[in-house]
Amino acid sequence: MGPVGSPLEAYERSTNAERFRPLHSFALETVGRLKDDFEVDYSEGAGLDLELERGLKSARPSVRLSPVDTGAAPVAVVFSAFPGLHVRFGRWHAKPFPICGCDACDESAEWEIEQFGEMIEALTSGRFQEAVRRPLIPFIGESWREATFWSSRGSISTARTYLDRSDSRRMLDKRLLELNWKPWRRRDIR
Repeated sequence: MGPVGSPLEAYERSTNAERFRPLHSFALETVGRLKDDFEVDYSEGAGLDLELERGLKSARPSVRLSPVDTGAAPVAVVFSAFPGLHVRFGRWHAKPFPICGCDACDESAEWEIEQFGEMIEALTSGRFQEAVRRPLIPFIGESWREATFWSSRGSISTARTYLDRSDSRRMLDKRLLELNWKPWRRRDIR
């Protein structure tokens, strides 16, 4: 038995990966709506986010929406053949939907769609912040990056990833960098 009671082999297989196919449709609809509603530059193709695309077999070209206001966070979406999504929110925060997809984790497309939608809504509303933090004294303590999303209900979701010291030095030359992303500007609809 695995750590949560599933057989160990359940962690190594995904017998119904197609259950995540609706993620692609939802992401495409969302991207289309964002492109129509907000002042953004739209890009589509391979090589838009090499880190997200590395090692993935793509099901279709990646997309990136970059707000015209550079103080607002961009978003990039890679459509994996699994089928799933790999999404970059802002500068550093990358998240797969689903995170795993194995039989033991038993994730659902509905849950992943809800999470993706909430994160996109927070990002476009300016309720998203990223930070890279390094210890006060070099070589003592950990460096990390974090991403925080606030929902319209006020709840907070924070993801923290510890960094190798060389990664944190490459990302910034001071102890802390915070990116408090602004809301996306809506298009004038006349």
